[in-house]
Amino acid sequence: MDTNLEVVTLKNGISILFKEIKNSASNNIGIVYGNGVALYAKYITTEKSSGWQYTSYCSDPVKLFSVHNVIDRRSANDAEKTIFDKLSNGTALNKEDKEYLRSNYKKEA
Repeated sequence: MDTNLEVVTLKNGISILFKEIKNSASNNIGIVYGNGVALYAKYITTEKSSGWQYTSYCSDPVKLFSVHNVIDRRSANDAEKTIFDKLSNGTALNKEDKEYLRSNYKKEA
């Protein structure tokens, strides 16, 4: 399990779980570069069905966010580290992971 994971909350309300990859060009202009997971659980309702939609993938290394947009930054907890590890390895989230996302990162659809 990776211990260098962090979670940020941005001004727009999005929470990102990420592993930073040092990149001097990006870092010099205040951009964090790395692998990231947008943390969310949304309840989606359509005419024909309804259900929960969850965080489902980990990005390849990309420019993730500007440090100027961060309102909170902290180390990831064990549940978040598990989610990151699963998604970065292409493993589906289980019931406990989804419950954690619903409890902590529920978004209005």
